[in-house]
Amino acid sequence: MTIDPVPGVGASSRLRPASVEVRPPFEPAITPITVLGVGNSIMGDDGAGLELLHRLEQARPDSRIGFVEGAVGGMELLPVFQEASRLLILDAVAGDVPGTVMRIAGDQVPRLLAAKLSPHQVGLLDLFAAARMLGTEPGVVEVVGIVPESVELSLTLSTPVADALDDAVAAGCEVLDTWLADLERSED
Repeated sequence: MTIDPVPGVGASSRLRPASVEVRPPFEPAITPITVLGVGNSIMGDDGAGLELLHRLEQARPDSRIGFVEGAVGGMELLPVFQEASRLLILDAVAGDVPGTVMRIAGDQVPRLLAAKLSPHQVGLLDLFAAARMLGTEPGVVEVVGIVPESVELSLTLSTPVADALDDAVAAGCEVLDTWLADLERSED
């Protein structure tokens, strides 16, 4: 009995195949820019990243941007990290003043995620480490987040976080606009 290999997958391939036939239906297509929203929508302000994801997707619909709802996913998000050239993470972030919008880039990202706000952030640190060990980490990573007031069981965002959503979306749009402009320059 022989097993046919999956087309496009092998030791020399760092990316999963892009063909629809071999990609699970829940995995997004590979795009030059990936936006990953993480959080838990039943834990109050921990759902801020997911709300930001939906609003940013409406604000910047572009076929070059893949929007991924990571929720509280852990290592199953590794392919998203491996395939991302530019990765924007949207999340609730640790800080002192609830409702503060934070934009973090470069080596500040792992430091931010080390300040554990919620259990899924441990998974994000693990994802960065695994992608680095495999030699497939994203080239550019930024985080846009909002400092939560409460991450207790609740289906709604607190007033300070809800009031900060427009500013956080603007920060996310600024990141995406810069990256889209970079892509356009590289295509010329």
